[in-house]
Amino acid sequence: MINRLVTVLLLLAVAVVALPGTACACSCAPLKPAEQVGNASVVFTGTVLASRPAKTGSSVPAPVVYTFKADQVYKGQALTEYQVTTNADSAACGYNFEQGARYLVFASSRESGMIPTEPGLPLHTALCDGDQRVRAGAGPL
Repeated sequence: MINRLVTVLLLLAVAVVALPGTACACSCAPLKPAEQVGNASVVFTGTVLASRPAKTGSSVPAPVVYTFKADQVYKGQALTEYQVTTNADSAACGYNFEQGARYLVFASSRESGMIPTEPGLPLHTALCDGDQRVRAGAGPL
């Protein structure tokens, strides 16, 4: 009887310790603007045209791909549109862009174990990268 009780308690303890929690909080170390630019492959301002779930096949919830119409490019290849992937949840360091709003975006193409990207869409960003909503318009900041 005691052996059974000990076994059940051990199984419960292992389950509590070994099973992942349902919520994680994203915490960011503050970065200076020069570090934000240095970490990014592309820095631009642009307006969000659309969003859709990424086709990664592995994450639940799937990351989100945002399409931006760029108006100013400060670093990287100058394109008129960029597709940038971020996690769907801010607890997983995803950035929630609002359709129709203009943002300063710091996107990287370096490999990230944190944000699964869709094949052919290497740019990704996260809550800690420095993205921020900016005033409407198309002029430089």
